[in-house]
Amino acid sequence: FQEVVQTQARVYIADSRKDTRITNTPALQDLVSRFGIVSWLWVPVLDKGRLLGMVELHHCGVTPHRWQDDALEMVEAIATQIGVALIQAEAYANLEDVNQQLEALERTRSNLIAITGHELRTPLSTIQVCLESLASEPDMPLELQQVMLSSALADAERMRKLVQDFLTLSKLESGRVEWNPEVLQVQECVELALSSTRVRATKQQLPPIKIEVPPELPLVQADGEWLVEVLSKLLDNACKFTSPQGEIIIRAKRNGNQMLEVTIADTGRGIEPNRLEAVFDRFYQEEGALRRSAGGTGLGLAICRQIVNGWGGQIWAESAGKEQGSQFHFTIPIVEGTRSFAIG
Repeated sequence: FQEVVQTQARVYIADSRKDTRITNTPALQDLVSRFGIVSWLWVPVLDKGRLLGMVELHHCGVTPHRWQDDALEMVEAIATQIGVALIQAEAYANLEDVNQQLEALERTRSNLIAITGHELRTPLSTIQVCLESLASEPDMPLELQQVMLSSALADAERMRKLVQDFLTLSKLESGRVEWNPEVLQVQECVELALSSTRVRATKQQLPPIKIEVPPELPLVQADGEWLVEVLSKLLDNACKFTSPQGEIIIRAKRNGNQMLEVTIADTGRGIEPNRLEAVFDRFYQEEGALRRSAGGTGLGLAICRQIVNGWGGQIWAESAGKEQGSQFHFTIPIVEGTRSFAIG
């Protein structure tokens, strides 16, 4: 068998009792004795130099059997036909797999178009109603005018965020992002993200946010801009689902020798255990993509997953269930042989 694999040619033993390859190998001697194999033939099943299988013929009897050239050619022709059949079966299986992938892709595309259309249409409808009311009712009370303008501006901002997040996710998924890895202190990135979250939430009362990041942690290697983006989106998500009476904690620790693990934990709404993976899907919302009350584009966690995967890390969620809070974890590569330091 090994000789056929190496030479990719037939091997024919006319008399196993006299062939030195067998007589010098106790295991083969035992095999031919046990099954009474006197003459032996192997013919490879090939396709463009790739071994697909083997046709093996035994002659078991008292006297050896000498296969004539025409018989050998017939066995080789049979092996060729078996090869063709195997290739056709393999091609059919691959075609079935490709068709299933295309069907899944088409379903995803259709769902994405429907959801994106809904997400854009909803704020557009609000903006249109507000502007039409302002244009058609010049005597509208000033207070109501202000409400209309605020609603239109809020939904215009929601549309802007949706389009921006959608373009960002598309860029990440298509591999068109140019990463700029650098050596970073996680604590500095956490503070930048926290400042950004507080600036965006000027009209919203945030829950208390604690930072538990030891200063002696090693430095990490990642694109600083994208790392702050992940932290900001996870913080925004935690603030969105946690009441002002709750609490958010940002932690960091070593995860093995090569990774640092960052955790953003909250005491908010929580996630059902069977939804912990689905939360990273596009447009996912716990209440359903078309019935959101908490705002947001539904793309933040999908963007975070693409960014973290981009630097070779992992991201996952944990929660005990509804109203039990949640924890989002992600890992970042550590720069070997370094330690962070506190500046006093």
